[in-house]
Amino acid sequence: MSKGAKRKRKKAGKIGTRREDSRFSSMNISTIEQHKRVGSKFVPPLAQIPKMTTSSWSDHHMPEMLWAVLLAGALDRPHYLPLLRKIAIRCRSWFVREDDESAEKQMPDPETGLNFSVVVDQTKLAEISDEEFHNFISIPLAHPLGYAALRPILLIDDLPGIARWKREIDVEPTGDDWNTLASAISRVLDHQSEASTDIRWFKVIIAIISGRMQFPTSFGERLEEFRLFPDKGDMRSVRPSIRAMEMTLRRSTPAGWIEKYWAQALRDTRCIDPSEGQGYTFVDTGIDPDSLYAARDRIIEKFRRNIRAERVDARLDSAFGLVLYALSILEEIGMHRIHTRIVGAVALRSLAEVCITLRSLASTDSPAMWQSYRVYGAGQAKLAFLKTQQMHGDLPNFLDESALHLIANEDTWQEFLDIDVGHWASSNLRKMASDCGDKDIYDMYYDWSSAFIHGNWAAVRDSNFVSCHNPLHRLHRIPRVAHRELNSIELDAIGLTSDMITVLEKLFPGDEKIPRVALRGTALPQ
Repeated sequence: MSKGAKRKRKKAGKIGTRREDSRFSSMNISTIEQHKRVGSKFVPPLAQIPKMTTSSWSDHHMPEMLWAVLLAGALDRPHYLPLLRKIAIRCRSWFVREDDESAEKQMPDPETGLNFSVVVDQTKLAEISDEEFHNFISIPLAHPLGYAALRPILLIDDLPGIARWKREIDVEPTGDDWNTLASAISRVLDHQSEASTDIRWFKVIIAIISGRMQFPTSFGERLEEFRLFPDKGDMRSVRPSIRAMEMTLRRSTPAGWIEKYWAQALRDTRCIDPSEGQGYTFVDTGIDPDSLYAARDRIIEKFRRNIRAERVDARLDSAFGLVLYALSILEEIGMHRIHTRIVGAVALRSLAEVCITLRSLASTDSPAMWQSYRVYGAGQAKLAFLKTQQMHGDLPNFLDESALHLIANEDTWQEFLDIDVGHWASSNLRKMASDCGDKDIYDMYYDWSSAFIHGNWAAVRDSNFVSCHNPLHRLHRIPRVAHRELNSIELDAIGLTSDMITVLEKLFPGDEKIPRVALRGTALPQ
């Protein structure tokens, strides 16, 4: 087999293992085995926690820290982190409890969780006195870039305490400030980004140094790592701890102004379409037509040499027919340049099914199973034919009434032909793949390609939508000018077809090897 036509197939590893060469291998992602099956659903570990509620950093909690987001967006890290540290020290007194007996305590709501308000966020800054606000804002404004960094906050119509912000900053925002705001937001939409983690650290350190969070003595080392962040400890451990703790310090009910803020951002700024100007492209095929037709001719010759006297030979017809069907699909993939199109994914799904079907039939090599496969297909033709007899008006153009009648009656009169509405092997494709030792084919090709056949949301989203590149629009979806070019399925299609030819050679041994389909520029094997 030519190098280009080879398909790399790796058998599944141990249960729960992950592929080490994936770009996502370092992420904390639960495996399929860690999901719990509940009926037809696989529930991930975190969703199994009783009364678990989700909380969105970017949608609801990041906007409350808009002032810090702007500082982190406009200033380099060595500049904004010291500012956050100074602000934490100055604002600490707002939350220190003088008397635990008389102080208002943070009591968790059994339904919504802890509504934590010990945080220097936009809502809190609207509640404090003018003097406290002045003391707070004087720290960032003392920086040479402080006014420019915070000026975009004046664009937000419904910002809590906006009049006080305008009075202290005392400059007029410009249209370019929307760009400054967008740039800052782009750095914190990911809740695990460096800037997001720094801002979340600020929320945590306020609660710690004000004494509102109590820890056992065994937590002393981690507290020291928080205090000296980011200069102490292993950040691979410290950063996740910060993010986990910050989630416990969130207001359980996001302020109403936040949705108005996002609505204004959508209204006052335009979408940025990364697909704008793109048109439809059709990539030339790499499939060598000479090798494809050489393989087909040799298979037909082999078929003729194996014809026997029986009128119906289910094994011969089915085995050769499945391989010829696969070659026909492969021909259409290449000759019509659909290998990067939606119908290419649909074709790959069909190839995966016929490959598994042939391998399953060959693994048992039972006359009854070959016959069952054939009779089931004839029954499906009969079912379609009978439905055409009950249709009124013109038939759908793709239906060939005569062909359906011919196939339904080819082996036996259709009045003696059962219609099986189940599966021809009383099984399903997944089980068939497992039983014949080819579950890896199913896992690699079936699930995702099936999405394109069924038109489920994932395939629709992948092919016809793109994320708006305006960070102020929260990565919402916009239609693509032209549906995107998908990854080519040619190598996978060639590999599946080559597998089927190998199975055929084992079922019908002979001296001559059937040529494999090759890519252009590669040697044609004999």
